[in-house]
Amino acid sequence: MGSKKGIVVTLVILIGVVAASFLFYLIPEDTKMKLIVSDFERNLDDIDERTLILSTGIEESFEGLSNHRLTSEEYFVTAGITQSQVNSLIIELTLSNPPQEWVASYKTYVDALKKLNGQITETIIAAKLMNDGDNSDSINEIISKIYELRAESLDLIEKSDSLRP
Repeated sequence: MGSKKGIVVTLVILIGVVAASFLFYLIPEDTKMKLIVSDFERNLDDIDERTLILSTGIEESFEGLSNHRLTSEEYFVTAGITQSQVNSLIIELTLSNPPQEWVASYKTYVDALKKLNGQITETIIAAKLMNDGDNSDSINEIISKIYELRAESLDLIEKSDSLRP
């Protein structure tokens, strides 16, 4: 009969081999992220609701910055978080792999979300100028661009709705 040390070493090796073999079955070979959607209309409706909440929130925050109820730093944090959430929505739509009849609607909605991200970027630029005490002409130009991007985003959302099967 072997010593206790020999039995322990053998058990450790045996457990290590068994654990390593199970890892081959537990770790997936294809590590690409997949999002499975079965109701594409409902998915787009949910994203539309979240988009409305995000766009309304960022507009209210920008208004709060303009009215000096928010500091620039607070606005930068809010805008960064909102952009991250919009990016998540873009990724969600992109990875949902819609059937052919939904592709145009989904792609158009992704374009709308990109315009929303552009709008948020412009508000950040305006906030930096406000923080630096820059002249109102450049801020007014940026604000008009913000409204233009917002209108384009809303038009693309309407177009996405009209492209639904």
